[in-house]
Amino acid sequence: MSTANLNINSSQWIIGRRDDLVFFVGSAALGYLLVALAFAYGGLPGKIVAMLAFALDGPHVYSTATRAVLDPAERKRQGFLWLALFPLCLIGPVVTYKYGFNVFFIGIAALSHYHLAKQHMGFVMIYKRKAGERDDFRADRYFTLGSLALPFMFYLSAVFTSTSSLLPVFLVPGVVLACWYAHRQAQKPKVNLPKILLLSTVIPLTWLAWSFAAIEPWSPVRLLAAAVATNIGHSFQYLRLMWFHNHNRYSGRTGILGLASRKWIYFIAIAVLFALPNHFAGYVHDNYLSAFMLGFLLFHFVLDSRIWRIRGDQELARALNL
Repeated sequence: MSTANLNINSSQWIIGRRDDLVFFVGSAALGYLLVALAFAYGGLPGKIVAMLAFALDGPHVYSTATRAVLDPAERKRQGFLWLALFPLCLIGPVVTYKYGFNVFFIGIAALSHYHLAKQHMGFVMIYKRKAGERDDFRADRYFTLGSLALPFMFYLSAVFTSTSSLLPVFLVPGVVLACWYAHRQAQKPKVNLPKILLLSTVIPLTWLAWSFAAIEPWSPVRLLAAAVATNIGHSFQYLRLMWFHNHNRYSGRTGILGLASRKWIYFIAIAVLFALPNHFAGYVHDNYLSAFMLGFLLFHFVLDSRIWRIRGDQELARALNL
């Protein structure tokens, strides 16, 4: 999300203090709870994973369709990008056939983690603009991305070496980076509380989740637990932001788009309906079908990187109260 050259309203919060603390910051608490369960039981119970996928993760991914599909202007704006949907879905079965489903799953986890880090960086940049911070953009960007990359790099080192002994190689730079960043923030005339709260919740969670996965790096159970724990807060963030945007932008329209944007329960219902085919496919327990359906995640990553570009899109900026 780029917020350059915009007049940001006076509030330091994206939506409001309560909403931001609950959905953008506090949602990480569920991730910590899931990590605790994973450490206690060696993974997450299948019913919990299925419930979270149905209620949060699936709707978060497919809520993008409430903009990109139901809005004719947005659908037209994406143009030829829709032609990439089927080829991206075929990548999974091809990789699964050649290298196995676990390799493809690790690849999806890597791309998902990068997508997640970029989303957190987007929130950091918005909080900077909201607070009127006109300096240290590179410091905030590289600290956010670097601090979130190091835990996953540690996990990947365990994948390639089959040992978690390299933890200090990644943890020490992470601690040094955090100390440097904390010192830099302390020198500012005013603390940007929303930004600091966001970073102080998601970074330790990321370390805990991927350290759990690194204990048995090729275990799909541990990999799934780490992915769910780090993404569940993001699902809350994304659904709240999408609803905030859609309600502000489309609630006065007619048709299904207007209906889905008037009440949050309608919005969630539409997102759940869009995600249903993916959930049904999960019950088949076929690696090739699962890999094909995960291809929709690849398309989501690409599409999502386009629809939130605030620079040059004043209608989007107004919908987000920027």
